[in-house]
Formats: sequence, C-alpha cells, structure tokens
Amino acid sequence: MDLLRDLLTADPGVPRLTVYNETTGARLDFSAQTLDNWASKVGNMLYEEFDLQPGSRIAVNLPAGWQAVAVVLGALAAGIDYTIGADPSAEVLFTSPDRVDASFTGDIAVVTDDPFGRGVEECGGTVPDGVVDFGPVVRFYGDQFPYPTKTLHQLVGDDAGLPPAGARTLITGWTDGAGFTSGVLAPLAAGGSVVVVNGPVDSTRLEAIATTERVTHR
Repeated sequence: MDLLRDLLTADPGVPRLTVYNETTGARLDFSAQTLDNWASKVGNMLYEEFDLQPGSRIAVNLPAGWQAVAVVLGALAAGIDYTIGADPSAEVLFTSPDRVDASFTGDIAVVTDDPFGRGVEECGGTVPDGVVDFGPVVRFYGDQFPYPTKTLHQLVGDDAGLPPAGARTLITGWTDGAGFTSGVLAPLAAGGSVVVVNGPVDSTRLEAIATTERVTHR
C-alpha cells in the first residue's frame, strides 16, 4: 500500500504518532509500520464489512486519539470520503459508546478509547443490537491492503500548508476536517510526526510534554 510509502521508506520503525490521554494517563507510540497495518485493516473493513466503494462517505465522530487517526487513514487508503464529527448523510458512523446516535440510519461502528484497541464487550460493556464492535471486528481483517492507493502527500497536497519537512508537531485535538488535516495529515505528509494531547491539560503540562517529545512545530 502506497499511502504511507514515504514514511515507510524513510524509517518504518520510528514513532510517527504519539498520543497522550491526560484523563487515563496513557501514552502510546505508533510507527509508520503500525499505522500502515491499522490503515490496511480499516480499509479492508470498509470494503468487506460495510460494502463501501470509493466515493462512499463515513463519519468519524471520535475523541482525538489513535483510533480516529487509524479510521481516517483507512478511509484515505480505500478512497472513502470522511467527515470529522456527526454527518447524517454518511453511510457508516464511527463513534464512541457515549456518542451513539440512535437516529442515525446507516451502519454504526462503536470504538472504545482502550489503549490496546479492545472492543466494547472486551472492556465489559454492551453493544446495542445491529451495532458493530469495532475492536474485535477490525482485527479480523488483513494488514495488507491489496488495492491501488495514492500516497498521503498526493492526497493532502502542498496547498494544505505543510509544516517544515520532518517537523514534530504538537496538537491538542481537532474539531473538524480542516483541523484534522492541518494537525495530523499534513505533518505526516511532510515526512514528520505528530504528538496528540487529549484531555484536560494546562500550559505548564503542555510545555513539559513538548520538551519531552522534542516538539519543533505547533
């Protein structure tokens, strides 16, 4: 899969996505190889579980975390359009257990914020009838995506305002697609990495994280 080809060629093992969850205290690193594997699984899931095709649309109504990044990368690999936030016109809604919209008419996949990607039932919860438990289902799909893909740089484009090449970017989340592109996709497309801090954080703590993570761009 060519989506993350540039990052994989440069160094498949170096951290490209680092996520802090200030509510739970978790810190997780994801290499280009790990992100590629997750994107492949999600892309295959979109095609095979939900019967989507290039040009279909999903809604990603999830907290700022690695799960949201994985779902968007999978959509990009599969040529699926996406909305960050609620979108009643979407065919599939990816959402957290506390954001399930019973009025949504399409398919719903519930995604936990478990750092290891466990599903709702694996975390002791209950999945409503007709709703897909993302964690255990996505693991079923292969980590090779056998369809043509564009590179992330081709998809994002230079007009997105890419940060300096190789920059390590710090963000505290996103509220829409433009924020997701500038905060996550653009740094990765520029050959850099992203540090996402989710949850309550003051300026002192944020500065400490920036120093620890050797952040060069915000």
